[in-house]
Amino acid sequence: MKKSLLAVAVAAALPAAAFAQTNVTLYGILDAGVGMVDPDGPGSKSSMVVNSGYQSTSRWGIRGAEDLGGGLRATFNIEAGIDVDTGITDDQNGAGTAHSAGYFQRRSVVGLAGGWGEIRFGRDYTPAFSAAGAGDVMGYGLFGNWLAFTAGAGGITTRGSNGLHYTGAFSGITVRAMYAEGEGTTSATKDSGDAWGLSAVYAGGPLTLLGYYQEVNAAGAAPGGDATTKQMGVGGGWNFGAFRVTANYGMADPDGGQETTALGVGVGVKLGAGELLAQAIQIERDAAAGTDPKGTVFGIAYVHPLSKRTNLYATYGMTRNNSTGAFPVLASDNQVAPSAAGADPSGFAVGIRHVF
Repeated sequence: MKKSLLAVAVAAALPAAAFAQTNVTLYGILDAGVGMVDPDGPGSKSSMVVNSGYQSTSRWGIRGAEDLGGGLRATFNIEAGIDVDTGITDDQNGAGTAHSAGYFQRRSVVGLAGGWGEIRFGRDYTPAFSAAGAGDVMGYGLFGNWLAFTAGAGGITTRGSNGLHYTGAFSGITVRAMYAEGEGTTSATKDSGDAWGLSAVYAGGPLTLLGYYQEVNAAGAAPGGDATTKQMGVGGGWNFGAFRVTANYGMADPDGGQETTALGVGVGVKLGAGELLAQAIQIERDAAAGTDPKGTVFGIAYVHPLSKRTNLYATYGMTRNNSTGAFPVLASDNQVAPSAAGADPSGFAVGIRHVF
């Protein structure tokens, strides 16, 4: 009786337009933990922190679809990030990994879907970022995940705004394509900020394979000289049942800049009700002169489920930099940056994640 009354009260509070949707879902993730971080190097010291988003970035979103008939559906999705430890939204927070301005900066799309796939307009994940996650044993979360390359080393552009995005699934292969417009309005800026990309992920039985290629033009590049970064990579994994292995290789090659490459290998082993995860990633950047900056990222974590939607975790990670390396170690929405080139940053955390 109480649940019925609550449902009636909630429904009465919603605007009338909400009832026009046939399928609307409110969803999200809340993730927070306590940890120790150490930037290493002279003058720095370890400190205790309470942070949001070690395993997954905390978020909330609304998605839905309307059946238009003939197998065609209208779809939409808006998603915003949350910092559980402070209660602010991630568009207000300049700390941690690079946040973009905009309340629904994580995802903001509307489109059409059918048996041929789905076309979306707006801001969404790039094909490369979506594909590379299939080769990360830690799933872009916990210390030592593949974000060490994508975000920590600038290896993959995560999202594309002002974009046309396509996703289709055919015989176990998921294909993604994107064209994002920088919206330059002069001859000097017409290509500034433009991006396009393609990716494919095969998942069949125990085997996963992935590949991607995308190009991103620097926003605000000098007139007549829009610098293009080519991002490419391959990877995959094999699930043996009791344990699984993954691998990723990525390259980011900017015009006139320093090429960055990374190779990662991960393993997951079932341990009790949960899973023990470990990964090592080697990152190297070609220097114009002198010693090439290099960092080796190590991560280990244990994830223990309490239910289908709630789990506990413990995670530790470190980046060992050479004398010119300054690569950070990252969890999902947190990073520990080295205090100086050659320093070895590390982080440890225990926390809880709830999916709703």
